[in-house]
Amino acid sequence: MAAFKFKFKSVQNVKKNLEKKVQKELALIELKIDSLKEVQNNLRIDLKNHRLSASGNKKMSEIQFVKSYAIYIERKIESIEQKIDDLEKEKKMKLADLLKKSKEHKMFDKLEEKHLERFTKDQNKSDMKNIDEIAIQKFARVKR
Repeated sequence: MAAFKFKFKSVQNVKKNLEKKVQKELALIELKIDSLKEVQNNLRIDLKNHRLSASGNKKMSEIQFVKSYAIYIERKIESIEQKIDDLEKEKKMKLADLLKKSKEHKMFDKLEEKHLERFTKDQNKSDMKNIDEIAIQKFARVKR
């Protein structure tokens, strides 16, 4: 009995590797988004605590410093929000790419299943032919 060899195995492996690569890139983007959201939350907490500590009798220079620091934190939060939005757009693109790659990989999996089924059917037909020949030969020997 011959062994089954899928003629598109190398292409299938390449498609599988490309799919895994996109999955890794997507995971990295999600990690970046999560870390930026954490930094953003920490900055918001810092801003809230900073505003609470800003009250009281202070000099004009201290008040100006407190206001400019609050503005700095707000701008930093806005830049992080922009980065998160950019990463979300990139994530959507990667998800679309992943969907495409997984479809390609599934197509090759189904093609391999069909080829294996056809190979098995041909192999069974060949085996049945050999068994029939052996049975005919034995029947012919018994008749003599």
